[in-house]
Formats: sequence, C-alpha cells, structure tokens
Amino acid sequence: MAKFVLAGSANCPYFARAELLADNLETNLPDFKVHKIVKNPDEWENWLSDICKRNAWAHSSSPLIWRELLNRGGKGVLIGGSNEFQEYAAGYYGSSSAMKSSDMTTISSENMETHLSVTEEEEHMKSLSKPLHVCITNAASPVIYHMLNEIVSGDVIGRDTELNIHLLVEAEEIGVAEGVSLEAMDMASPLLREISVTADPNEAMNRASLIIVMDDLGQNENEPWEDWIRRCGTVYSNYGTIIHNWASSDCKVVVAGSGPLNLGAYLIQREAKNILRQNVIVPSRLPENRAKSAIARRINVNSSGIVDIIMWGNCGGSSHLDLSKGRVHGCEGAIWGPPSYSRPIKDMVHDDKWLQNEYLQTVKTHAERLQNALQRPASVSEAHAVVATISDWWSGDNNGQIYSLGVTSDGCYEIPEGLVFSLPVKFHQGSWRVVEDVSITNELKAELAKIVDELQREIEVIFPSPNKAKQSPETVEEVSEDNNNKKVFGVKEGSDSTPGVSDVQGPTNGEENEITRSGPLSRIAEESETDTKEGTTVTETDEV
Repeated sequence: MAKFVLAGSANCPYFARAELLADNLETNLPDFKVHKIVKNPDEWENWLSDICKRNAWAHSSSPLIWRELLNRGGKGVLIGGSNEFQEYAAGYYGSSSAMKSSDMTTISSENMETHLSVTEEEEHMKSLSKPLHVCITNAASPVIYHMLNEIVSGDVIGRDTELNIHLLVEAEEIGVAEGVSLEAMDMASPLLREISVTADPNEAMNRASLIIVMDDLGQNENEPWEDWIRRCGTVYSNYGTIIHNWASSDCKVVVAGSGPLNLGAYLIQREAKNILRQNVIVPSRLPENRAKSAIARRINVNSSGIVDIIMWGNCGGSSHLDLSKGRVHGCEGAIWGPPSYSRPIKDMVHDDKWLQNEYLQTVKTHAERLQNALQRPASVSEAHAVVATISDWWSGDNNGQIYSLGVTSDGCYEIPEGLVFSLPVKFHQGSWRVVEDVSITNELKAELAKIVDELQREIEVIFPSPNKAKQSPETVEEVSEDNNNKKVFGVKEGSDSTPGVSDVQGPTNGEENEITRSGPLSRIAEESETDTKEGTTVTETDEV
C-alpha cells in the first residue's frame, strides 16, 4: 500500500493543485492512500521548520509531501513540493494535473474559507467536551501500535468518553510516533478528540487520568543486576515525581512493558503522593492468558472458557502459577449444563503427570516458540493483555471472574504491607478487591516467601539500610507519611478452599522464569520418589 502525506498552508495555490492530483489517484487506485495536514498561514512556517528539523529534510515552501514507510519499519521519505509530486505521479502512475493558475487561486481561497470554518467549529466542539487525557510511554513500540485501535474504539474506557491521547517517546523516535499518530487519526474514530506526540514527560502526563507505562527496561548483556535495578529505579521514580506534579489527582497508572515491574509500581506510588495506592497496578494478564491457552489446547475448548487461574508474585520476576481455583466452561462431556456451568481444571484434564511436567514445559517455552515463529517479539497478545486489564478495571467484570493483578498489599496472605505483589482479585465498577479465601499450603507459603525476599532485595538496592540488613517495605514506606495514609482494602470472597497445583517463577537477575511443582499434584509425583524434595525447576520468559 502506498500512503502519502500532503501538508500545506490553507491558502496555498500549489497545495490546491497537489491536493486535486492526490484525490484523483486515491479515487482510481485502491492501494493509494493520502493523509492531509492543513495549517493556518501563521502556523505554517513554524510547523514546517519543526518537522523538517526532526526528519533532516531540506524544504522551505508549501506544500510538503512525503511517503510514509511505517509498515516497513522506516520513517517517511521526502518527495518535495507540488512540482516534485507531479513528476512522481507522472513517472509511477502516469497521471498529472492540468489545473490552470486561475483555478489554483480560486480553489486556494475556497480552501482557506473552508479551513477557517472547520477550525472554528472544531474549537467550539472542543469547548463543549471534556475528554479524558491518556498518556502512553514508549509509544514507538509495536505494542502501542496494536493497542491504540482498541483504546480509541471505545472498548476500553467506554463508548461515551472522548479521548486526548499523548504519546511519549524519546526524541529520536518522534518520527515513528508521528506515523503512529497519523494511523490513529486515519481510523476516524468519533472518540479520538486529539492525539499528540512529545518527548517531554511533563507535557505528556499533564492532566492525565490514565497513564500506561510501557517502557522496555530489560537487563542489558553484562549489566550487573544491581546497576540494572538502580537504572530502572531512576526511571520509575522520575515518572512518580512527574505524575505527582502534573497528572490528575484521580489518575490511574498501569505499569507494564518489561523490567522490574513490581518495583516500578512501588516507586511510582511512593513518589506520586497525591495518587491513591490502589490506583497503581501491574498487569499479570499475559502469562495468565498463556497458561489458560495451554490448557485450552489440551482439552479442546476456547481459551476464554478457562477461568480463575492465579499468578502469584513478581510480575517482572519470579511468580507462582496456581490452578487451585481454576475452572473450565464450555467443555464437552457426558454432563452438560448452562453457560454458567463449569468444572475444575484438574477434573477436566485428568492427567496429573501432564500437569506436572509437559504443561509447565509448554508454558515455559511458549514465548520463545512464538517469537521464533514470528521472527520478532509478540506484540498483539501483549497489547491485548494490557488493554483487557484496563477495560476490566475501568468498567468492571460482570462475570465475577478471578484475575491476577500486581497491587499494593495490605498484609493479606502474610505478604508484607506496602509491597507490590501479584494477587488474585476481582474487578467491580472501577475498582479491584483482593480475593482472600484462596487456600495457602505450606509449600505455596514457602514459595511466596521466596518471592517476597526477591522483591525486598530489589527495594534494598534503591533504599539501602545503613547496616546493609534487609529492609522491609514498611520501613521504606515510612519515608512518606502521606503514603502511609493510603490503604488498599481486601474483601473476602466465597468459601472455595481447593488447594494449589503448580508454580511458575520468572526472571530475578535477568534470567528466565522458573516453573516448579507444588500442591497435591506434587505430592502425587513424590509418592514414586525416595525423598521429599521440592519439585525441580525450569524457566519461562514472562513479557508483561
């Protein structure tokens, strides 16, 4: 597909001639697409200078025409002005414009009148609406490219909420992000009031009611673990300070991407003292969805029918996969029931050996196999996992399902208060609440204690105690009395006490996640062993 951008001053006769030619080509060629940018005469010079400087182009008049190569992973290629576009169209498409000079002048005057009328109407409409400001960091990432469609369609925030989206990128990536913003505008969504690109985080997070942190902060090769934690800590702490100074007081923050995500959420809510602690979360949906899809393929059901799988622990590190409350809907068998009818995962799989071995190996290698097949990191599933979490958080899940979510602990399940930890939650009308009736075996308790120690070691790197001893999150939290006043309340749910099944552990020092055995299935496996050692450990890469 050939996509061209035609930009110019509203009163420019040469813009009128190029516009007519571009419209004819778009009408007659199915793969020819044009995006128009019309500026007021008093805005044109500054806008032209800015975009040429960013793209290292040499052009000084109206119009400015370039071809977008975003789908090929590159920035736009400059064509030039009206004459250059005429030559380009004649050479490639055998088409040209025979518009007379008098017609060019007449049409340019009409264009100016139309532009002023449209601008006045747009300003009036903007004055009547109060759009929700959304900031997305690392906006040049392919994940954000796939995320935008779901956000502006109304499926995430709501179909009656207009959006102002601010894309935050590094200065050298502004060109790519500009292409992403053009794609978003080309969707012609009635809910997208405005989309902007900036390298200034203060500007991007100004008045934001939703901030999606998607930074790629993976550990570099040969980078010491403590240096990596400090580098990430600086980024997240700076975000927290900016959010405190610029974002809306009711702002919701989603910490995703890659890196020590739980630590990131902890530092952001620590620095953003005006934001409620329950408004900073870390999604666990991607590894949770992958665990569901592995079971769905095994028993031949839709993966959406696998519910209530729990991912405990560190969303950017070690975690524990728990199937104790997991159930299956829509399964075929001798017993049928209404859509609400479900059966435990263990009963449907009916293969403890597979659950303890092959299943864990399948979950472990899924991300690697997917990346090898695509020849690039997965982005669609990651984007959907983030927006699905936001959608459930914003509007609530009507089915009452249990999901996993990195949240600030209030002390439930003996997780230290103030520590950000992935826990089982339910969503309801814009909030979440911890499910507190999950049965915790001694084996699971030991695994959770290891993950707590891992998270506390990360915090210790950022806030070392004078005597080098391990410092609990409560001690670090005492730095801010305001934060101590923020509470996260868990709500007891149900009475099911089915024990746990298996563990998944993720990267700690930049390594892969580990999957271990625990719960009744591990005891079944241990009956054939001569000792009572804990299950062996393998690894899995966790991307969210």
